[in-house]
Amino acid sequence: MSEVSMQQQEKVPVSVTVLILVLVVANITMGVLTVRKYTAKEPTVAPEVARVKSFMEQVNKNPADVNARLQLAYALQTMNEYEKAREQYMEVLKIEKNNLAANYNLGVIAQEEEKYAEAEKYYKKALDLKANHVIAAIGLGETYLAQGKYGEVIKVADKVLKLEPDKADLHLLKARAYEKMGDKAKAKEQYQEVLKFVPDDPDATAGLEKLK
Repeated sequence: MSEVSMQQQEKVPVSVTVLILVLVVANITMGVLTVRKYTAKEPTVAPEVARVKSFMEQVNKNPADVNARLQLAYALQTMNEYEKAREQYMEVLKIEKNNLAANYNLGVIAQEEEKYAEAEKYYKKALDLKANHVIAAIGLGETYLAQGKYGEVIKVADKVLKLEPDKADLHLLKARAYEKMGDKAKAKEQYQEVLKFVPDDPDATAGLEKLK
């Protein structure tokens, strides 16, 4: 066979080449679409939801796991799922009635919901369990302020300040209480105490400016 004849046999018609290219492109396109379609079906789970699911699985696996219940409750609390969080904290108290974290956070939830009597109950319990629990004292003081119990604010602040005298937030609570009671001199004194510990505290600065 001549060289020319062999070359003619080896030549591929242009139409066939075009068809092959079209099919290749089509397959690639379909592959991309398939990947996109598959990816689109994958749900995006928010981190906080994933945490709740993980803690729930731990609780279901071991209902007596206090730490897992506390983590689940707090995760729900941060999502403002207060009723569900409360349920978990109450389950903790069934296992450990003197659990400090559960009592304190039940106080926080009740305060957020303006259930002040309930908030007082749990904050007081937290302070019974830990006398220098500063943030429980602050929560209780704020709860008293909201109810106009200004004398009680001063009492709870003073009690914890004996143990933690450098806590500016407790002095700030006292300043607000004295201001509400109309005792400007004592209010100024407490605002100045705040500034001793936090020189640029905006609330104390504004309070003193207002009382000039």
